[in-house]
Amino acid sequence: MISDTVQFPPKSKNASGELRKMGLEIEFSGLPIDRIASLVTMCYGGEMVAESDYKKYVRNTRLGDFNIELDWILLQKLAKTDYFHKFGEDIGIEIDSRWQRSVEKLLASTAKPFVPFEVSFPPVTFDRIAELEELRKAIYRMHGKGTSASPFNAFGLHLNPETPSRDPGVILRYFQAFLLLYEWLRLSHEIDMMREITSFIDPFPDNYVDKVLDPEYHPDTGRIIDDYLIFNPTRNRPLDMLPLFAWLDKDRVSSRLADELIRPRPTFHYRLPNSSIDDPGWTFTREWNVWVQVERLAESGGKLTEMQTLFLYRKRHPIKSWTEKWMREMRTRIMN
Repeated sequence: MISDTVQFPPKSKNASGELRKMGLEIEFSGLPIDRIASLVTMCYGGEMVAESDYKKYVRNTRLGDFNIELDWILLQKLAKTDYFHKFGEDIGIEIDSRWQRSVEKLLASTAKPFVPFEVSFPPVTFDRIAELEELRKAIYRMHGKGTSASPFNAFGLHLNPETPSRDPGVILRYFQAFLLLYEWLRLSHEIDMMREITSFIDPFPDNYVDKVLDPEYHPDTGRIIDDYLIFNPTRNRPLDMLPLFAWLDKDRVSSRLADELIRPRPTFHYRLPNSSIDDPGWTFTREWNVWVQVERLAESGGKLTEMQTLFLYRKRHPIKSWTEKWMREMRTRIMN
């Protein structure tokens, strides 16, 4: 049973000796953007700054800076670049800015049932994770809608724990631990069916999983990035490694995925959990504690290697593995 008391991973500091941090992004619907911004200032202070009607910031809070945006890239681009005005200039027609705003509002209104707002929290040290719950509770009280509120709500919670090291061997261990625990993580987070059938958290390809978990796989930074890009030229993975890899080698990643919006940062971008913001018993902390089990396995030494060997053995000998499991269960039943 995963508790709601903040758990700490084995490695609390990064390679520079500073305390590691965790960022968080939560998707939900049901509230206008100005109301969301006011909830942030109510919980943490700060001042609201607007970039457009669909993207706003709350600066200088006691935790840092928050971003709030409609999670629809097309609409954001239209609002930010004055697209319709420029289009009118290109074809020799003057387009009234009021008409552009009307089209934006129509698009936003149409998107509301399916496109969430996303709040990006500033990174905080692990001992301050509990403070993030203040905004979660405020959103719940104002009737924010999460994943289960509609069959179409493929909303997620994204956790961004800072990597403890830029060493490829360390990064590989954490990635291997995630792959080994993937099925357990799915069950622990109780992943919503809509999120499973959409493409947002597609599992890693089996042949790539086998490659990464092979005990003989010892890549340097360049190879681990190249192999990832060959098998995963997408952001839609439950553990999106592209922000971390772009931080390690931006040119290598952008040369292959020039059209993807990737913000380089030294974090594991963990996208698996639901956004259950409308469930009074749900907490960010519990979802974080599930992730901590990945870090514990990554730092477990022999246990990680043992699980790798067992995982690959069972994949390569499925019938024998099933038979052995059945025999163990039968012996247990007979002994009891």
